[in-house]
Amino acid sequence: MGTPVEAHLAVVTGASRGIGAAIAEVLVANGFQVALLARDEAALAGLETKLGARARSFRCDVAHEASVNATLDRIEKSMGSPGVIVNNAGLGGPFHRVDEVDQAEWDALFGVNVEGVRHTCRWALPRMKASGYGRIVNIASLLGLFGGARSSTYAATKHALVGFSKSIAAEWASAGITCNAVCPGYIDTEMLAKADSQSRESLLRRIPAGRFGSAEEVARLVAFLVGPFGGYINGSTLVMDGGLSAHVANEVIGF
Repeated sequence: MGTPVEAHLAVVTGASRGIGAAIAEVLVANGFQVALLARDEAALAGLETKLGARARSFRCDVAHEASVNATLDRIEKSMGSPGVIVNNAGLGGPFHRVDEVDQAEWDALFGVNVEGVRHTCRWALPRMKASGYGRIVNIASLLGLFGGARSSTYAATKHALVGFSKSIAAEWASAGITCNAVCPGYIDTEMLAKADSQSRESLLRRIPAGRFGSAEEVARLVAFLVGPFGGYINGSTLVMDGGLSAHVANEVIGF
């Protein structure tokens, strides 16, 4: 059974760098048209040039529903109604204790990491239902499944995203829509590159695979989920961490 033309149009948020840029690149290589969304117009323009005619960039601040709605309306008018939404935009931190997190920090992280996803989904779901097809992938984190000292706010947003993804899956599957959450562990992006060598070595010792993941590996999982063989994967939380969360003995016993 084929999929509608709209299935080949994907929106990727936070597409200007790192995992988002890798997702956009892999989707273009797999035949998708891709709308690139982020706040950094210069970085978006560079990626658009690199990816060619199948990619178009749109400045968007996902924390603000008016910005999301206006941007997605522009995409719909110029490219069509997207059949794929990849919610990758996210903020990290603040890296301190619960009692040190102020309201502005809390609001900023929930604004992007949770509200941003809600905004795109509120816009897209009725349109996907009308077409009878939709694929939503939300990029969460390993901290969407576990806690993390000095990462309470970030962990809270990613837990919310996992639960939100499962609820969408339950509500909208009958309309031909799937929604899954991807939970990467330590991925070798710009953020991880900022860590000092001692911290990186300490992290590597805890990962059974003995290496960090790559943004391309995350991107290829996303491409599978939104591709022709991913239609029965729905409401899942897929972990990509090189075995880190499976090797509890590493932390408890020190093996």
